[in-house]
Amino acid sequence: MKDKILKISVLNFLRLHFPTIILIIIGIAVLYYLKFDEHFVQVFLVIWIIDLLPAIYLHVTYFLINKGEKYEIRDNELILYKKGEVLTYKNEEVEKIIIYLSPALYKNSDFHLLMIESYHYAVIELKTGEKLILTCLFTPRVDKSLKQIKGVLFEKRKRLFCYIG
Repeated sequence: MKDKILKISVLNFLRLHFPTIILIIIGIAVLYYLKFDEHFVQVFLVIWIIDLLPAIYLHVTYFLINKGEKYEIRDNELILYKKGEVLTYKNEEVEKIIIYLSPALYKNSDFHLLMIESYHYAVIELKTGEKLILTCLFTPRVDKSLKQIKGVLFEKRKRLFCYIG
């Protein structure tokens, strides 16, 4: 299988939030149809802000954790590029990979009503006790990208709000 490079990019951000962008466009179209009635605009803005604030928190947290990192996923190893260093982890060094997913992603759905439903992350627990965290800022579906790693135990956990704690 082809090696997969995971890094933070604008394209990944847009792919991650594609369902949200579509819903905002539909919302604006509805507001246009309603001639941007003041009350409907206020309701739309309140709902959008309530949805946006937790997503901003998750995004900033994820960004601070993965800033300056790049991963290369191969069948038999995971390579981390960080601050000029190259660290290689063989599959035998990995204890397990735990994927934390929103309920929609847990059911393998690509449609989300809330922005926070797009956010998820993986914790790669090494036999040394070290943990690597890969967030959805690298790729819209971290779980599917990591499936390329062979011979490693995968565990999926469902969370409504996928904060890293």
